[in-house]
Amino acid sequence: MSYAIIRGKNGRRHEVDFGAGPVRVEIHTSEDTIEISVEADFETLPEGRRRFVILNIPRHQFSAAAGAAARKVNRVKTA
Repeated sequence: MSYAIIRGKNGRRHEVDFGAGPVRVEIHTSEDTIEISVEADFETLPEGRRRFVILNIPRHQFSAAAGAAARKVNRVKTA
């Protein structure tokens, strides 16, 4: 089951529950940012009614987090 949870600047939580249905995941990159979009209901609803989440992350932060996750997985496998 795919879902996203964010906390806005006002402190309120916003949840997007994609359920058990299929989701479409797209990743777009530029020199400065990584954009990850997840969209549900793409087969059944018009674009304006679909559940979605879009993340724009600075590339250097994404790379650092991905590297740390890879090192952590590697440590668990070798332990």
